[in-house]
Amino acid sequence: MKKLFFLLAFAIVFSACGGSSPSNESEMNTANFFDRYLDTLCTAASHCASGFVNAENISFCPKTILNSATPFEGFRKGESVIFKHKYEMLKNAEEMGWMSLDMQQAEMCFSVVSQMEPCNPFDVQLLDIPECANVFKGTKQLRQECYQDEECKNGWCNMRGDVCPGSCVEYKQPDQTCNSSLDRCVIGYECRSSGCSKSSTGVVNDPCVSNSDCTTFLFCYVKEGDSFGVCLKRKGEGLACTDANECVVGLSCVDNLCTRSRISDTIGSPCGVQPEQDENGEDIVLECNRFSKLECGVANVCQKMPADSNLQCSQFCDTDRGLYCDSSSHTCQWPKSAGLPCTKNEQCASMYCAKVSGGEESEVYVCQEPQCMPINEN
Repeated sequence: MKKLFFLLAFAIVFSACGGSSPSNESEMNTANFFDRYLDTLCTAASHCASGFVNAENISFCPKTILNSATPFEGFRKGESVIFKHKYEMLKNAEEMGWMSLDMQQAEMCFSVVSQMEPCNPFDVQLLDIPECANVFKGTKQLRQECYQDEECKNGWCNMRGDVCPGSCVEYKQPDQTCNSSLDRCVIGYECRSSGCSKSSTGVVNDPCVSNSDCTTFLFCYVKEGDSFGVCLKRKGEGLACTDANECVVGLSCVDNLCTRSRISDTIGSPCGVQPEQDENGEDIVLECNRFSKLECGVANVCQKMPADSNLQCSQFCDTDRGLYCDSSSHTCQWPKSAGLPCTKNEQCASMYCAKVSGGEESEVYVCQEPQCMPINEN
């Protein structure tokens, strides 16, 4: 996990993410694939009645995802990534000739995503959806050097330990025995005790044993006495439930009904940990809708994300402007360029603050460009 985050931390300069679709398949490249993917995902998310994306804020949705600097579990289960880093790495790989896009597969990806109703689009991991992961076709043969899985033809990039670049390793096939700490199964399968088993793709009726086998906007329904179940859509407000995991994001299970929205689009609404607890004795946490450009302020009420430098912030600034919320001063700041001193990754445009000299008592850190990712300079 550390290696992947290290690998992905480099300078990103984004053009606006528009909603235009390519006029024909031959024009599709990584950039406009992501344009269409984000538009498709945001539209699908807007269909969730209790979700984060709605008619009023859907225009902000693509950039909110693309420009988010918050690491999250995504793309490959169990690995921490930043969305825009992966975007740039894939774009760079295409420019270097290490990867191409399958146009027909891309249409299948869009079709699958369009049928989802994720209440929070951050819960959808692009490369955990086989139809989307298979869009990217690597050109590197087994044992060749690599920097990410998508560069490898019929395999994955082994960068475990401190090895960088890594080398392309062959995938384990369905039902083949595997070691979860050493092997990777072919796309769409996960290494379990029984070997490479089919994984959930975010589609209703995918097989599961527990909720962790389903994507975040689904839950695992197992009939009493059965060993296996199926992934089902989370339930909306007013529907019967036995556990909060059965309800959509923003709802809890109270008196066996999915109730009480925990997402606010209103400035001044309460947010954060609430004084009361739920029926299970767990803290109730109310959220401000990032897709409406709101954050939870220090007074525990929702406020607009600041859009100018040096304004007070709690956690977020308007990322469309390129600002970040400095966690030390709690003010919006412009990120620093390579070579300038830093103390945290968030302070750098590259999202990579690295030690360059000194011992434990005199360490010097500066913003740096990636150290293990060749950039195409053409």
